[in-house]
Amino acid sequence: MTEQPPVLKITEPGEVAQVVPHLLGFQPEESLVILILEAGRVQVTARIDLDAAQPPGEAEHLLDRIWARFPDADALAIAYTNQPTVGWDLLRRCETHLGPAVDSTVMLVAADTWHTPDGQYGPVDRYGPLAAEAALQGLPVLPRRAELDARFASAPLTRELLNQVEPALSTLPAHDDTPALVARAAALIDQNLPRPDPGPANDPIGVPDALSLAVLAQNPAVRDVALLSMTSDNADQHLRLWRDIVNRTPRIIAEAPLFLAGMAAWITGDGASAVVALERSQASARPDRHVSGLLDALIDQVVPPSAWPDLHNQIRRHADPHARDVATARDTGRTPAWEAVDRPAIGRPQPARRRTQTTRPRDRDLSP
Repeated sequence: MTEQPPVLKITEPGEVAQVVPHLLGFQPEESLVILILEAGRVQVTARIDLDAAQPPGEAEHLLDRIWARFPDADALAIAYTNQPTVGWDLLRRCETHLGPAVDSTVMLVAADTWHTPDGQYGPVDRYGPLAAEAALQGLPVLPRRAELDARFASAPLTRELLNQVEPALSTLPAHDDTPALVARAAALIDQNLPRPDPGPANDPIGVPDALSLAVLAQNPAVRDVALLSMTSDNADQHLRLWRDIVNRTPRIIAEAPLFLAGMAAWITGDGASAVVALERSQASARPDRHVSGLLDALIDQVVPPSAWPDLHNQIRRHADPHARDVATARDTGRTPAWEAVDRPAIGRPQPARRRTQTTRPRDRDLSP
């Protein structure tokens, strides 16, 4: 049975101020946050750096992208800033652009105090009842976004790591043996996927297996297998797996693992992590190849995680046949129609743009 997302009832501005950091996953600073509501429920939470929203038309363009996806939604816009004049000016721009067709409310948070346009204000209680309930529901808060970025850092290329590369890669199938590559990747994913609940038995993936999966993920068919392994129920486990792989392998092979970590984060609704993974994946990309186009499009077009089942079916239809066979065998319990046999190793000696991002039913980060 699919676990239902947590339900937190919010009735006043102070409670909104308590909950928003839990929706984002970190304490926002100098940020514009938009809560998109339908039938009184938060569908998506979006964030952008205040500086990035300041240029003429920029905030308006981002609002247009959101409301193209959620045309009937209401809005709650919050400016987190120590520059109240700048914050109120931006909030007024948002209200003006959304117009009377959208039921919009605005609020400003400065120096741990919330303010509304009618003069109400109060303290932001970071440890209030709703904040505590959100934490118990599995919505933790990091002190700042930079700490989230650090979770997707690659390992330094030390002598010790270099000494493990060749032994790990020497066990892999030949680069053109797609069936064997797919089979090896599927087996490694199954062996190393963390349990649903973190605990002492959930040791991170070992460096040899991490190196193997990072290299295997350079193959498009292997990426298909990894994506088809992800569901709404296990995406958090895949996020932990691929993030651990990134942490244990050098940046030179990080592009594909970062893409897969970002896709898993997007499926879970952790949009902030999805954007961080995407940015790092693009920064690691070779000039002649970019593997993260799908994640980039999902974030840019404000596609919610609820679209994953349909997208999963599309990926299955267009996947490499060997990857599709493995996915079908997993779903039905049948052995694949082909047999993979390892062969000896032979001769294996875009501009960034501001983007939106889907996060937990909770959040969406409009990071630049």
